[in-house]
Amino acid sequence: MSFATAIHSFAITNTVIAVSGTNIVLSWPSYGYESYLIQYRQTLAPTDSWSQLVNAYPANSTNMTTYTLYGLASPPAGGGNGGGGSGGGSLPAPDLAMSGGTTDIPMAEPTNGSGSAVPLALYPPGFDLSGFTIFDPATGESVSGSGYSVNAFSAARPMDGGATPDDSTNEISGPTTGFFRVFHIPDWLESFDGYQFDGPTFIPVDYEYPDAPTNYITDSEVLINGQVCDYAYLTDDVINGYDYWGMGIYFDRLPNGTNTIQLLTSVRQSDAVNDETPWMTFSNAPQIIVINNLVTFTNWDDLIWDNTNYTFNAQCSFTNVNWEIDIYDVNYDFVNSQTGTSSDGNISWTWDLTDYTGASRADGDNDPDFYPYITITENAGTEAQTGGAYPNVGGGTTNSPMPAVAAPFPSMGGWLVSYMDQFYTDGTTNYPSSYTSDMTTGANDMIGAAAEWNFPATKFPIAYGRTYAQTNRDTSWNNLSSWVYYPQTRNCYYFGHGSAGSIGCDYNTVDSSNNITGGAFATNSHAYLTSKMIHDNVAFNPSGARPYRFVFLDGCNTANGSFAPAFGIPSQAHDRGWFASELNTRNIRPCAFMGWNVETGTGINRGWGTVDGYWNFRKDWIADWSTTEEETLDNAISVATSVSGWVAPSQITSHLITDGDTELEYLQYNYGGDWP
Repeated sequence: MSFATAIHSFAITNTVIAVSGTNIVLSWPSYGYESYLIQYRQTLAPTDSWSQLVNAYPANSTNMTTYTLYGLASPPAGGGNGGGGSGGGSLPAPDLAMSGGTTDIPMAEPTNGSGSAVPLALYPPGFDLSGFTIFDPATGESVSGSGYSVNAFSAARPMDGGATPDDSTNEISGPTTGFFRVFHIPDWLESFDGYQFDGPTFIPVDYEYPDAPTNYITDSEVLINGQVCDYAYLTDDVINGYDYWGMGIYFDRLPNGTNTIQLLTSVRQSDAVNDETPWMTFSNAPQIIVINNLVTFTNWDDLIWDNTNYTFNAQCSFTNVNWEIDIYDVNYDFVNSQTGTSSDGNISWTWDLTDYTGASRADGDNDPDFYPYITITENAGTEAQTGGAYPNVGGGTTNSPMPAVAAPFPSMGGWLVSYMDQFYTDGTTNYPSSYTSDMTTGANDMIGAAAEWNFPATKFPIAYGRTYAQTNRDTSWNNLSSWVYYPQTRNCYYFGHGSAGSIGCDYNTVDSSNNITGGAFATNSHAYLTSKMIHDNVAFNPSGARPYRFVFLDGCNTANGSFAPAFGIPSQAHDRGWFASELNTRNIRPCAFMGWNVETGTGINRGWGTVDGYWNFRKDWIADWSTTEEETLDNAISVATSVSGWVAPSQITSHLITDGDTELEYLQYNYGGDWP
């Protein structure tokens, strides 16, 4: 099902500061349906930061939305208060604070012509005005800003801080002087009033340039009653010929009732990939929704975790029903079927993993996923069919898909080893060829360790750097994603640029000595994977979950976000007993995630030793972990720390984070039938 609107959204193109009497007016183009975040800061000093004036502020015009801060400007000559009302309401025509406009208060304009004139009062006390010309409309004179000072003024009236144009009840103090900025935030493209959600639903979202284009989004989550909903994924859908991006939500995994729904979106605000990369998290206003599923799957297991049977559980809003469950395989061939009755609406069937001929279907390689359907008939209606290869959809019955179920693991977990192929040569002239050789040797050692134990293994050099066309880099990352999402891939090592929410980029950034300082994205780049993309195709996959056994994202800050749960791995360290306990609600096997909580660098005067030492650590780690009998992951890291001579042991133990099972052994739980 799709929940759609015909609205096409466009981004903010200009924000204007205006003065109306004693009021400051912000205005910007709009189409009447958008939502905005408005922020303020008193100074641009590094010790100051942006604070929120109002969030989820709705557009109040189909061509120009306004937001008013009352009583902040000096009274115009001759008095007057500029009118009443509340933020964003009906206003007198403003005097635009732009070069060539007319105002009755002093204006400041950059002498180099780099900007328009704005009210002098907007600059904070102590601001350096030496590069400005000050115009006094009362006298018609212009003077140099050198030696000019600004006196602070206070708000004569409370500032509107609500989320609607008509809200005048928030009596927080307004700012004195300072700077403002407006963001067009992602929001649903329709109100949900009077709508009842039932089953999987696509809801389009207003993701738009410049503040939230889809290729800058690292995470977009749905909150139900203030809690993150695991059953929502970022996707697109074509509606009436227009390609919308939005959230697909499996409402049938949620209980029926009245709830709140909210969108939380993390957006990268720069093309740079380093510790200074700015990020913004936007949230829209919560809305009330009603979930009213005919069939609900709140007791659902994503994985056939015990290798011998699987129990289908469902709850029907009707009582006294006949039901039928039909199972199809990954090729959509019929597998098996069962019928039954329920007097209270609760439906349960334990399947022995055989097909209708009695053959076992417990081979995770050939049967990675299954797709069940359920047919519900009230007893007063037509009986459900007694078997066969197709669901019964006639005779007044209701048929709907159930969530997919997946084999917990293939016969052997495959390894994927990937790295940016020109990491040490792109944009640089002073990196020896041995650095690239060290990198490829390290990758080969990891592939060789897997091959030694006959595990499926794929080495994937990622097309990286300026020598490649953008299409080549994008294609390379698209192909890499196919390997990451491949059901047999359950172990992954990645080397390259990273951040808390994404891995990848297009080329290096370098300093004046041609040392690598970070990475950067090209315009409209798709050379990346975000934690959200991985989550929606691995930990939560509409075609069946496929949690990983081991992941090492060897890039900066990869331990600071949600990559571990994106791969289906717990986001904190656990002992082995946790995985066998009831706390492990998804019944996942012991698994581990490794990543860095800082920007590590590669030994170029950044406090992280030499590049040779960097790769010696990785080669020593994989060699010890894969060949030493009963060697645990944490001990292999300790051994590599000691013998590689890379950096001080405390530096590694402080910044290399391991989540999940820190005592995981290289051969443990990498075979289909060895858990539980």
